[in-house]
Amino acid sequence: MSSRIFILLLLNLTFSMGFAQKEVEKKSYDELEKQIDNPNISSSKRQSYANFYYKKAKKENDNIKMANAMYLIATVSEVKSNTLKYADSIIALTKSSNDFQYPAKGYILKGNFYLTNTFLNEALQNILIAEKYSIKTGNIEQNLLVKRYIGLIKIELGKPEEALPLYLENYNFFKSRDNSSLDFIFIKWVLSDIYIRLNKIDSALFYIDTSLKEIEKSNPYYMYFEMYKGICYHLKKDFLKSNQLIDSSIKSIKFTNDPLNLAVCYYFKGENILQAEKNDAKAKKYFEKVDSILLKSKKNSRDLRDNYIRLIEITKKQRDIKNQLYYLNRLIEIDSFLHKNNTVLSTSINKNYDTPHLLAEKEKIITNMNQNEYIYIGLGLLLMFGLGFSSYKWLKFKKEKQLYEERFNQLMKTPKIEDIQIDEDNTIIESKANEVKTFEVPKQVAEDILKKLARFEKSNGYLDPNIKQIDFAKTLDTNSSYLSKTINHYKGKNFSQYLNDLRINYTVKKLKESKKFRKYTIKAIAEEVGFNNADSFSKAFYNKTGLQPSYFIKKIDEIKEIQNF
Repeated sequence: MSSRIFILLLLNLTFSMGFAQKEVEKKSYDELEKQIDNPNISSSKRQSYANFYYKKAKKENDNIKMANAMYLIATVSEVKSNTLKYADSIIALTKSSNDFQYPAKGYILKGNFYLTNTFLNEALQNILIAEKYSIKTGNIEQNLLVKRYIGLIKIELGKPEEALPLYLENYNFFKSRDNSSLDFIFIKWVLSDIYIRLNKIDSALFYIDTSLKEIEKSNPYYMYFEMYKGICYHLKKDFLKSNQLIDSSIKSIKFTNDPLNLAVCYYFKGENILQAEKNDAKAKKYFEKVDSILLKSKKNSRDLRDNYIRLIEITKKQRDIKNQLYYLNRLIEIDSFLHKNNTVLSTSINKNYDTPHLLAEKEKIITNMNQNEYIYIGLGLLLMFGLGFSSYKWLKFKKEKQLYEERFNQLMKTPKIEDIQIDEDNTIIESKANEVKTFEVPKQVAEDILKKLARFEKSNGYLDPNIKQIDFAKTLDTNSSYLSKTINHYKGKNFSQYLNDLRINYTVKKLKESKKFRKYTIKAIAEEVGFNNADSFSKAFYNKTGLQPSYFIKKIDEIKEIQNF
């Protein structure tokens, strides 16, 4: 899906010639820039505003304004081949300045060009230079833009889980500001893409549906949110609704210069037919359209790699050896291009058709066509490869299963009490108190804090999701520093870990005891025990136990079922 993102990058960076010259001359730079950034104005008019912006800056001999004009011209121009020239001119013009935005924006423009054309190494080099300048000037919004680009590269490298926090940081920053800006719309669009990749369809639909309600149909992102919604319903197996949305997207995208997204629409149209109607011949027509678009546009996309897998499978069923070989070669071409650009394909995408496998199968087909006597050798090699790969996966699965079983069994035992205890006189155990002589909190103060923490733990006060260290310290009649140092010394962890461990220990105990609690969703459990969301709860649970909460619940239910049998 990353290829779909790249095509709209220039919308994020930021239309007839029939406006009055005198009216334009009266406009300030800020007013001109608003007109240039306005997506509701025609493209030619936006370009005219940008050109006048440059003339005005050149007349005033203002290097920064000239650089900004070139940046604006590059972003609105339909001729993208000149982007690098503009970027290099911007950098040369502003490199020795200490401007808040430049020369970083020049490097961002350059990185954007390379990223759009999938030259990831060159893109990363320029984005990282821009990051240094944004940090140096303290430009927070520019640094967030850099993080968005880093996130896009991580997505292209098959690491959406690493891109997610970068885009959530952007989302949280911009949501309280101008949430109608193209920047914010782009952020929500990428978030929906990331959640689709992570197979969190409901989360993706949240961003898609809220955006579709907030933007007009004329907005350039509308058709793409609609397309993503169609993909979501495909993944939810609602093929009828998916087709309706995909068909609507095709009608809109057809009139744009966006071959990759059009190809994606045709691919999911074919997938809907294949899965809902089981009609290979009908689905194949759409998969062939994808191939035709990619050939004509001379573009390659990892997101459309599966299109060739489908065509290979269908031609294999049809015993169409000639076309099967053709699609195998096309798949190898795409893989070769992606590897040259350092694009790392994830295991789940290429496990069935990785390059060595493809080359072996290609040789097998050629051998079948020309030398039938080698058929058994080819089959034997493929069988050996398949058996070896299956054995490796089985052993890995068995080892992981054994490890999880051990962790589960350990967790089901009565947990050891790891925290420092208070004796009957409410004094700290001396052996622990004397371990570190540099402990800075007065003994009496530490005893008082530990005594109050014991009451806090006994009353399950840690289940409150709004606990903040500073406020909590006040309730204990102490300060944040003493509280932090006491917990670090006597509990062996920081305040956040201390709360999380208490909550997870409580969760484990309650899951063991309560059948009703085990029936809660992960999100409901997370909220019940004081976490703000299911992700942070699952991460804390795994860090503490080495298991996912869903696995732990499943294993307990299995044991209870056996006991009740």
